[in-house]
Amino acid sequence: MKKLLIVSLLLAISFSCSKYNAGELTGVQGRKGWFESQPYGMVFVPMGSFNMGPSDQDVAWAMTAYQRTISVDAFWMDATEITNNEYRQFVFWVRDSIMRRKLGDQIEDFLIAEDEFGNPIEPPIINWDVEIDMMDEEISEILNELYLAEHERFYRRKEFDTRKLMYEYYRVDMKQAAQKSNRYNFDTKEYTGSAINAQGEKM
Repeated sequence: MKKLLIVSLLLAISFSCSKYNAGELTGVQGRKGWFESQPYGMVFVPMGSFNMGPSDQDVAWAMTAYQRTISVDAFWMDATEITNNEYRQFVFWVRDSIMRRKLGDQIEDFLIAEDEFGNPIEPPIINWDVEIDMMDEEISEILNELYLAEHERFYRRKEFDTRKLMYEYYRVDMKQAAQKSNRYNFDTKEYTGSAINAQGEKM
């Protein structure tokens, strides 16, 4: 009887120490936490608040302007101003994109006109995987007009004409792009919706 009592006591203790979640939704355990990676050249500004409104005493007690506390969400910002070398990187990117776009008008390898499914891309995008062989006579002849004329060169150095560094850019409005009316129509293979540009004009 004494042995039975001891065994029962040990079983009760072992069951009380076992893990039991009673079917609760606890999620996957033991996973590593997620942390946002720091973008290159950026610093994190934490969430905070500031007081907006008059800071002096309202002598007349007119109560025409009230002081408010404004909350600001956390955000990322540039750590420093743009450097000369970073601007040089931008200029080189513009120069190379202009060269590839011009070469693509005559040599199709420098532009991508179809996607992986065979659908046409309009306008074609630049193919950055193809190297530019500046020693090739055909390529050199096509790009020759992008350089300074001989009478404008400094000490006869063949340099790119900076007046021809004309670039374009675009932005994507995710809210407008997510609307059902602006989805791609696979039957007609085109976009039939409309959007409002930065100037407030309907496109």
